[in-house]
Amino acid sequence: MSVDRQPGFRLPAQPLVWGVSAGLALLMLTGILISQRDETRRRFSVFLAANPAQGGGVFREKGCVNCHAVNGRGGTVGPDLGRKRPDRATLAQLVTAMWNHAPKMWDRMRSEKVPYPSLTYDETARLVAYLYMSRHVDLPGNAQHGNQLFQSKGCIRCHAIDGKGGRIGPDLAHVPGLDSPVAFTRELWNHASAMQAGMEKLGITWPHFEGHELNDLFAYLQAANPQSNPGSAGVPGDPEHGWKVFQDKACMTCHSLKDEEGVGPSFGTNRTLPDTFLQVGGLMLSHSPKMQRAMEARQISRPQFEGEEMTDLIAFLYSLRYTEPAGSPHVGESVFAWRGCSRCHGDQAQGTKVAPALRGRGQNYNSISLATALWRHGNGMYRQSQKMGLSWPTLAEGDVGDLLAFLNSPVNARAARK
Repeated sequence: MSVDRQPGFRLPAQPLVWGVSAGLALLMLTGILISQRDETRRRFSVFLAANPAQGGGVFREKGCVNCHAVNGRGGTVGPDLGRKRPDRATLAQLVTAMWNHAPKMWDRMRSEKVPYPSLTYDETARLVAYLYMSRHVDLPGNAQHGNQLFQSKGCIRCHAIDGKGGRIGPDLAHVPGLDSPVAFTRELWNHASAMQAGMEKLGITWPHFEGHELNDLFAYLQAANPQSNPGSAGVPGDPEHGWKVFQDKACMTCHSLKDEEGVGPSFGTNRTLPDTFLQVGGLMLSHSPKMQRAMEARQISRPQFEGEEMTDLIAFLYSLRYTEPAGSPHVGESVFAWRGCSRCHGDQAQGTKVAPALRGRGQNYNSISLATALWRHGNGMYRQSQKMGLSWPTLAEGDVGDLLAFLNSPVNARAARK
């Protein structure tokens, strides 16, 4: 039976109301999920989300390169922020150094009328990732020592340098691709099986590389190779892609990322990695015969690396050590007072007339957000402290984790009443 619509006939309002309500609920849910996603990203500083190469772009775009160099590339007004400062090789050390030296930078920028850079959270994350990974870049090696190693390691028995040496392998003065230390290591690894077989026939012991030996050997070969391009090496590694390489090359079959031993050594955070990329490569090459036997026993094909895969893999291993410092909220409360932060922000960081509250705002802090706040508000804080006759609060490396734990802890009743 059909019902003819008469003048003044109206459909029930409930379906329309339900539809509008459902739409609003969906929008609210979407907003909540986006907010939670962003808050989670800020709470947990995940290194793999910050690409060091992109951080190099931030370093240049924000003008940092005009005053600072990274491993010899950049300005000379401030200190070199790369491998020459190995004492700042952790996240907490980097943030501490940035915080403590900020007033000096601000004074210099003000006197020279240099524009003050503004950094977002993501830009800060990329910048700090760039500086962190740059600490592990190999500086130029000693070519003279490399010449000695070329002979003492037995390389000269199979390889020549510009016609002087063995004829079994290629003349290394005419091999293309010796543009970076890790590219050199990659080629050694890829040809290690054939090299090992040839060395066994000649009774040559497989070489072991310690310290900076591989870097010195590379420096010698690069100096002797007119086809090399010394200036082509940049900031190494994409850790996110390195994690994919770690899986694709079956590294996880023998190596654990936890602090537990497997067929091969663990890469967990309790295991100390060498200082530089090439020292990691040196360990891989030194243990190549042993790794070869282990892979053959498990019928695993020996991985071959292409392009930047080895660089990204090593960057991934270093990224596992890029972690937030642990701390105690109780100690952090004391540090907050010792360093003078409570003078403006209150004993419980509840805020005062001079400075805003830092706790109880639904915000979670990590090292990156601390560094971001420094660039957003630090210059104003510095000027305010000067007006009040207060010195800039300096931080020790161990302070960072405790301060973050304190700022992220719930506000107690005593602080809420203030």
